[in-house]
Parts: sequence; C-alpha cells; structure tokens
Amino acid sequence: MNIKELEELMRIFEASSLSEIEIEEDGRRMRLQKAQPIQPAFQPYPYAGPPLEQPGAVILAEAPEAAPVAEPEPEDVLPTIDSPMVGTFYSAPAPGEDLFIKVGDSVEEGQTVCIVEAMKLMNEVGAKLACKIVKVLVENGEPVEFGQPLFAVELA
Repeated sequence: MNIKELEELMRIFEASSLSEIEIEEDGRRMRLQKAQPIQPAFQPYPYAGPPLEQPGAVILAEAPEAAPVAEPEPEDVLPTIDSPMVGTFYSAPAPGEDLFIKVGDSVEEGQTVCIVEAMKLMNEVGAKLACKIVKVLVENGEPVEFGQPLFAVELA
C-alpha cells in the first residue's frame, strides 16, 4: 500500500462511523482506531440556584426581616437522659405491662427508665443521677440514635 492509498483510507475511515479497522496486506498488518472521548466519572447537575451575578451587574435586594427569636423549650435547657446506642425505644418491659417511669416520677441513680433494643438484645437504660422526669422526648417503639435525648429531667 502506498502513501496515497494510505491517506485515502485514513480519510474514508475518519468520515465513517467506524471506531476501529484492521487491515492485513502482504504480511503487514495495520490497525486504525479513533480516539474515544473520555467520559467524566462525575456528571454534575446543572446549577439550579439563583441567577449568578454578571460582571458589572448590580443586584439590589431588600434586607430580610429578622425572624423573632423563639424561646427555648424546657427540654432544651434541662439536662437529659440520652440513648446509649442506636436501637428502638421501649417505655415498658413488655407490651401491656406498666411503664418503667412516667412524667413527674422521681428516679434514683441507676434505676431503669427504659429499654433500647439493639440487634434483638434488650438493653436497660438507667438514670445516671437521681432526678425527676419532666418530659418523655420519644414515643414507644420509635427508633433512636446514639446520644439522642430520651427524657428531659430536673436534677434532685
């Protein structure tokens, strides 16, 4: 194959939809392959926020009104008894039985206040200090996270 034939073959190959061609002639092998576009591994989503500022553009906006400051809830300022693990909160030893504690109860240090079930194991949660239960912060059977407040308390 001479240079003119090779150039003509390359032009035809480039214009075709083929991505690869291999030719063998007189014991010589030639392979032509088109470069594949590199696909980025990350495809960002198009920007969906507010319009971006254009150079030289001036955007005037009114200052937002200050939101009223909310009074903190009592449990936000009270000490809490927190979940020692991720699991499911239970307020009684078994369905239909009396609750471990109720709002207004005084508990002693180490007294069981609830159960957190984790991986089919029932883990009793005890009070760290003597206190009075002010509010139960989770519902019976509700999933809880590690460190999540379960009860708001007043120290005795």
